[in-house]
Amino acid sequence: MPTVRSTKPNPDEQIPVALAARIVGIDRSSLAHLIDHGLIPRLDLDTVRALAGSGEVAAKTTDAPSHLVIRMDVDPAVQRIVEMSDDELSRTVEGPHRLPESSAGRAVLLCVRSFVIATGHLDSLGDPIPLRTDRRGREITGRTISVSIYLRLNNLSSRPSKPIENARWLGRRARVGTGGAVLPLQS
Repeated sequence: MPTVRSTKPNPDEQIPVALAARIVGIDRSSLAHLIDHGLIPRLDLDTVRALAGSGEVAAKTTDAPSHLVIRMDVDPAVQRIVEMSDDELSRTVEGPHRLPESSAGRAVLLCVRSFVIATGHLDSLGDPIPLRTDRRGREITGRTISVSIYLRLNNLSSRPSKPIENARWLGRRARVGTGGAVLPLQS
């Protein structure tokens, strides 16, 4: 039996995850992860257009020092990010992270699969905690952090209409370098 397909999708229909991921330019598992967390409520044509238009943003030269990008790895089977309160969201990123003492007071971008879902501020750093030793026998330490959340996005397909100051990051993709769990945004 041949499969009948439409050449032009109906705006009210659900778009398959594989096709939507190809249009947006991310891998299928990342898009499925965002759907599982409830950050994308429905994969219709408008949502896919909004995600495709949320290109990478780089830090401006006026953003000094650069933002810290915190990648969140929360299992959607255990807890969905949409259902978390701001306090629960800030507790999930406590750490320990490998950060210098000078990082306190910097602006923070919380990301899920490279999409910025919240902006905040790094309030304080804890005392160094030994994590492991490297091949040369040096001790590698990390610090717990406390983050206060300023702006939050519960739906990636509806970004703020007027991106003012820190709201310009919400729903966009943060381009980061290589390294640990907390990274500076590159320009």
